[in-house]
Amino acid sequence: MKYDPLVDLPGGDNFHDVTALFEDAAEDMEPGALVLAEGFTLQDAMSSFEIGEPRFDSGLALLDKTKPSFNPLAPLTPEEVCWIIDRSFSCEMEWHSGYTLSQTIFSFLYVHSLKDIDPDLIPGGSPPPSDNLRPPELISVVLRAAVFGLLKCCDLSWRELNKGNVHDAEDWQSEKCDVALSEALPVKYVCKVLDEACHWLETSAKVQQPWKAMLVDRLKFRKSLIELFETQLSQAHSNLLPTMINLSLQLLHPIMTATPSEPAPDSPARLAFDPHFARVLVSFIPLHVIELPDQAHTWASLEGLLTSLKNVNNLANTAELSTWEIAGHLQLWCPRSHSRFPYVRSITQSAFWDGVLVLNKFAMKHIVVQFFRETLDTSYDGFTQAIRTRWQGPAPPPLAHIERTMTQIMMAHIKALWYNPPRRRRFCAKSLFDWHDLFAVLMDVSVHLAPLQDQKHDHVRRAKMAVLMYRLSVIREVILSGFQLSLYTNEERVFAYWYVVQVLEMHLACIDQLMPGMSRGSNAYCELRYQSQFLTALQSLSIAVFSITVKQTTFSWRRTRLNFLRRYKWAFMPEYEDLDLQPFGHPSFTKFAAACEAMQKASCSQSFIVFVNTQLPSTEQPLTTWDAKTFKWDVDVHPWFPVISGSPPAPPR
Repeated sequence: MKYDPLVDLPGGDNFHDVTALFEDAAEDMEPGALVLAEGFTLQDAMSSFEIGEPRFDSGLALLDKTKPSFNPLAPLTPEEVCWIIDRSFSCEMEWHSGYTLSQTIFSFLYVHSLKDIDPDLIPGGSPPPSDNLRPPELISVVLRAAVFGLLKCCDLSWRELNKGNVHDAEDWQSEKCDVALSEALPVKYVCKVLDEACHWLETSAKVQQPWKAMLVDRLKFRKSLIELFETQLSQAHSNLLPTMINLSLQLLHPIMTATPSEPAPDSPARLAFDPHFARVLVSFIPLHVIELPDQAHTWASLEGLLTSLKNVNNLANTAELSTWEIAGHLQLWCPRSHSRFPYVRSITQSAFWDGVLVLNKFAMKHIVVQFFRETLDTSYDGFTQAIRTRWQGPAPPPLAHIERTMTQIMMAHIKALWYNPPRRRRFCAKSLFDWHDLFAVLMDVSVHLAPLQDQKHDHVRRAKMAVLMYRLSVIREVILSGFQLSLYTNEERVFAYWYVVQVLEMHLACIDQLMPGMSRGSNAYCELRYQSQFLTALQSLSIAVFSITVKQTTFSWRRTRLNFLRRYKWAFMPEYEDLDLQPFGHPSFTKFAAACEAMQKASCSQSFIVFVNTQLPSTEQPLTTWDAKTFKWDVDVHPWFPVISGSPPAPPR
């Protein structure tokens, strides 16, 4: 039977409210009560679900008992120790990418064997017979120092991630499974252990080149990371950070070019990592076994992490909000894997606001001062003075309320640029009411002001336009992020492109009203001019894709309207009814339906079709027969617009 997505979607479009059925069934139950079968617990029920998270699963896999047991004191060659240290970096970077400690760091068995390889605790006679190629100090001194350094880096990263800027179990995994991360060991002690290991390597004749130099490089690199993470945690804006980051990058580069070979299949080094070890740890998350990336990927991730931290440091020394916005939008729209590491996103938010000061040196008022200077090319003091001078209301003007509200909104707006994409989208949708509320306050203020003839220099009117402009930009983000998150069905895509055209039209109108009152040489004027060009191009692209897709789509209007109410529920929040002012830029299903009907009858403009791609049909007749299924939405190619797949080559001109 042929599958019709418009008819055969799960649940169809004939929905019934079953709330009363569940309320009747639970009538005799107390709030919070559960009904469980004997011997069947809530944890049993939760463990039976396939939760759909690729980092976890609920499958059962038995431990491999045919594998040789791990002996932490088994002799190793310098090359094998070097390989083990390199793979421990792979474990660390996989944890930074979002896997659990038990799947990554804790699969490195030397983490659990530090007492066994402590030279002061090894019982007499325990070390294996002396081997010139495999000196025991490689384990008890060198590898032990590397493990301490690994755990300390994880501890320092864990503390930053635990600040609350990113979300546990969503962005990163905090569960330690009752395994220590060297929390009680001071940074100076761990650095001293690493220095002693380097000294032993440099003075001992038991290890030959090139392994001597390669091991020293790795230990020094680990020490540089510890000092860097510790400085960022305690002194987020230290002047030493650029030098420290550059030092780490310099130490990393020779490591990237000199990688040891894979150990032999029977090498004890291979037993140092057991991906199944997570199953013997105390954990409440069902886990699957992960495969560590190749070493080149690990080094690239580390280099990217350090580069991202350098960018964060540059931002931390930038007082302009517009620069923070541009950087944030770039990493949202064109993300690189290392720029999306939870650690990078957390440290960025910490750099912007530490809970007391903005950028570690400004009072909160800096945000609203910069908003007026960078958006309107005017001073905040000029804005407040204009209100005081023209005020005719019965009570004092709500200047403190405006300043506090604008500061809070802009603070959250900047920080949210470094949320994960789904949470960022939810935040933007919720923040739209706050922007509207601020706009309503400014509208109310303007009612109580004495008239002003020169509208170009009306600070309050311009502030209203700026707030509305920001709100419209947030609506645009909500719409376009739906493409980046692959949320939309075919019909929802059509509506989204139509809706973004309407929002951009209002945004461009705001810009047209703001630019005449600005100095042409100011940064604010140049930014608005660029925004006008960018948004005009974005609008043309959206019109083009809408005009093509709407002609190829057969709507189930009932189903489309239900999807509309679900997807844009943020526009119908009851809080809006508490304000007399109707919000600008909210979606209208009636207007969309009328636009679709008009577009179905209208001819397609050749100019904007060619603007998108010369392979698109440029006349009405080919457009009606052209297969729009060649449109493919691939966020790896473009976050918002489709690419054309399987298109024939363009005819010669």
